[in-house]
Amino acid sequence: MHIQLCHMPKFPTGPDGRYQFPRLHSAQLRAIYERNPCAEVRELLWEIHRLHILLRRANQLQEASGAGCHTSYLQILETFRAELRGEPCIEERKAWDAEFFGPRRVSEYTRRQKEKE
Repeated sequence: MHIQLCHMPKFPTGPDGRYQFPRLHSAQLRAIYERNPCAEVRELLWEIHRLHILLRRANQLQEASGAGCHTSYLQILETFRAELRGEPCIEERKAWDAEFFGPRRVSEYTRRQKEKE
């Protein structure tokens, strides 16, 4: 039996030592689907599209934070929080954190402040 190993392509690393994966444009993503028009690729592309929407909302939030309109900023922030609610990768990470680190601890100072209230 012969096992073929799949090697990661060698991506360049940035000054912080992290990989700099290529950032794909929508035309490149469409070309990937045209080369591989199957249900699995289509599902992945829809997930990428959904994540792009979150990135655009994060960018909108970033732009609004420096624009000086506090009301707009809060509206965008609330929308962004609603869009993040139930996001699988965030829920999975919270579960992993709880399993790995245990319950969150409250500092003595915070505990005393809450007791005063």
